[in-house]
Amino acid sequence: MTRASIGIAAVIIVIVLIALVFLSSMVGVWNRLNRDYQAVEGGRSQYSAALNTCTEKIKGVWEISNQYMKHESETFMAVARARSGYETARDAFERAAAEGKGTEELTKAGTEVVSAAMAFRIQVEAYPELRAVEATQENMRNMESSVNEIKTALDDWIVTIKKYNTYRGSAWPAIVGGFMKKFPAEIKYYEGEIKKLDVNELNPEKK
Repeated sequence: MTRASIGIAAVIIVIVLIALVFLSSMVGVWNRLNRDYQAVEGGRSQYSAALNTCTEKIKGVWEISNQYMKHESETFMAVARARSGYETARDAFERAAAEGKGTEELTKAGTEVVSAAMAFRIQVEAYPELRAVEATQENMRNMESSVNEIKTALDDWIVTIKKYNTYRGSAWPAIVGGFMKKFPAEIKYYEGEIKKLDVNELNPEKK
């Protein structure tokens, strides 16, 4: 084999090696860009899911608070009605006694007093522990926890965007990435709400 042949063979080998290194590098860049790009898309999805989940959670929180408040309001009214009924029956009995009514009328009035007193006692004994304020405070803490979950998801999403943009903007990935239309040269950072979250508007009582 002549020197020329050896030289040509050596050049070909060098070219092949360079091509392999170049191809391997491109594959590495592709894999890295794909991994970072998918992380960005995943972060966006997690943020959106956290926001939607939080929205439903807050609706439930409002519903629980409203139920407590409604129940306790109805309980107050029931006790008030029972007490009013007792006081009315008692006043009627006292008037009948003061006016010297007969035994039949006094017995009827007295029976009504006893019935009203029993109704009032039943309401008082069945009176539940008032928890509307406590429940509302606990629900507000749950709301804050849900909002923190959204913030965490948003922060994670922004981190993935920064990681992608930093790598995509580097010299070699920028050159190689220019031939890869799948991966944008830059992904815009979060600039606004995907979905507006208004805690008060989620209250069913406002519908």
